[in-house]
Amino acid sequence: MRKFQGPPSVSFRGVAIMGTAIGAFAVGAFAIGALAIGRLAIRRLVVESVKLKSLEIEDLTVQRLHAAEVTLSDSLSLPAGGVDDRTSA
Repeated sequence: MRKFQGPPSVSFRGVAIMGTAIGAFAVGAFAIGALAIGRLAIRRLVVESVKLKSLEIEDLTVQRLHAAEVTLSDSLSLPAGGVDDRTSA
C-alpha cells in the first residue's frame, strides 16, 4: 500500500519567486504613489500670519503684492518691456 504524502510542498525556489513578485509589486505601487504626489498642485493657500527667516523661490508669478516693508540685500532688476514705465510719460 502506498503512503499518502499530502499536498506537494513549495520549494525554496518557489518561495523566492513569490517574494520577488510581491516585492516588485510593492516597489511599483510606491513609484506610482510618488508620481501621483509629484503632480499634486496647490491651487489656493491662505495664510493669516507668517514669519520667515529665509525664503528662496526660483520661478514666481505674482498678480498682486501688498507689502508694508521690503528690505533687499541684493539688487532688484525688472525685465525691460515687462512693466509699464509710468515715470517716463
